[in-house]
Amino acid sequence: VYAVTHAWSPPAVVPQLRLRSVLQRLAEERGRYWLHEKLALLDKQAAQTIDPRNLRRTIRALEVIFSTGQPFSAQRRQGFSPYRLFTIGLSRPRPQLYARIDARIEAMFASGLLDETRHLLEQGYSPDLPSLSAIGYRQCVAVLQGKISLEEAKAQMRRLTRAFVRRQANWFKPGDATIHWFDLTTTPVEDIEAAIRAFLAEESSPATTVASVKETGVAG
Repeated sequence: VYAVTHAWSPPAVVPQLRLRSVLQRLAEERGRYWLHEKLALLDKQAAQTIDPRNLRRTIRALEVIFSTGQPFSAQRRQGFSPYRLFTIGLSRPRPQLYARIDARIEAMFASGLLDETRHLLEQGYSPDLPSLSAIGYRQCVAVLQGKISLEEAKAQMRRLTRAFVRRQANWFKPGDATIHWFDLTTTPVEDIEAAIRAFLAEESSPATTVASVKETGVAG
């Protein structure tokens, strides 16, 4: 989303599946932090902008470097954004957010997440696909493979989703002047809608108007 709204052009390098497999295996054998250190040796600027825990982005950066012989950071270009942005941040205390996460996970399984995953595997989709490595699918695959129990899958999903919330809170900071923050425990939805309508009613701009929404948690 950020790349689109801020006109960042990613390197035009098609996926190198064999290379990705090698890098993935190295990460499994030596750790994602080891792989990130190798990225730092090749492209310090890229390493500074990529979280060492984000293995997928680390692998992508190395993939581009090895494929082109050029630093990953030198191949990202920012152009002129055609959008006039109104970014909304929605916050609520962590305990409330965690409770909603737990309820959502239970609802996902009640709605057939495990059966959906089983159907995808039966259709021939590989469990190694990036889409099936997302939180939820990954744990369901492990359940269907007999590696973990259903309760362990739910526990992993709760833990990983909460960690994701904490990363979001670090990325989308309350002090960011480009984000209009609303506390969902004290702000009526009507007030948020009014803010959006006021933005849309402003003098028209030659650029396209986009309202984006980000929700994160705050320490409770």
